[in-house]
Amino acid sequence: MKVWKLTYELQDNFSSPVAGHSYSLRVFPRDMISQKVKSCECEVYPCSGKSRRRDSFGNPVLTGCCEEPHDRFLVKTEAIVCTEDIPEPEEKEFFQLGMYRYETEFTKMGEKLGAFYQTLPAPCKEETDWMRTEKLMHILWESFQYVSGSTNFNTKAEEAFSQGCGVCQDYAHILLAVLRHEGMTVRYVAGAIPGEGQTHAWIEVYQDGFWKGFDPTNNRLANDEYIRFAIGRDAHDCCLNQGIFRGGASQLQEVHVIMEEC
Repeated sequence: MKVWKLTYELQDNFSSPVAGHSYSLRVFPRDMISQKVKSCECEVYPCSGKSRRRDSFGNPVLTGCCEEPHDRFLVKTEAIVCTEDIPEPEEKEFFQLGMYRYETEFTKMGEKLGAFYQTLPAPCKEETDWMRTEKLMHILWESFQYVSGSTNFNTKAEEAFSQGCGVCQDYAHILLAVLRHEGMTVRYVAGAIPGEGQTHAWIEVYQDGFWKGFDPTNNRLANDEYIRFAIGRDAHDCCLNQGIFRGGASQLQEVHVIMEEC
């Protein structure tokens, strides 16, 4: 077991004052069997009201609205989280395995991904889903390149694979597409790892009642150095921060994430 101090900071700077700024935040560690949240505090500035809830995937969400004009929007989360390197059992309250078996708009397999799939070794009878995932993750890691800024939040798996490079979101979407094509039950995870400085994304694969994490960007298993914020079918189910506001201002966003072992 490891104990982490997690700090998440977001700052939006607007070129001119905006108002009526409604926001939705998933920037909190999720309490789970393998991930226990000992404390979690979040500050939002400016804020004229906020409410906490859980979305349909069980992710903690904070929503609110800043009515008064402002040219900065600040969010800071500080949490203490205990993690264990064990598979995560399925939560009965959110037992929705079926939805994780089907492709989404962002994990569809197109021509390029289909051609890539045809080059992969055929599954072996003795392979479990977790063994198969680890093998395919390694092949993807050798076939795809990490290039910061080469894609955006709306880039689909087929688009990223066609250009041959992307970021952690794209690695996750591509591997989700391949595994779902083989009939596996897999989900997208957004969260944090130490030393990254930003948020991170990986996947989890369901087998025999448990979820196990795989990080295709780094070609490794997700262990007790990973903290989950949100899970879903793809990145759009796990949007960590989103909002709308009145005003014609341009927006510059900075995000900083620090994980320190206690």
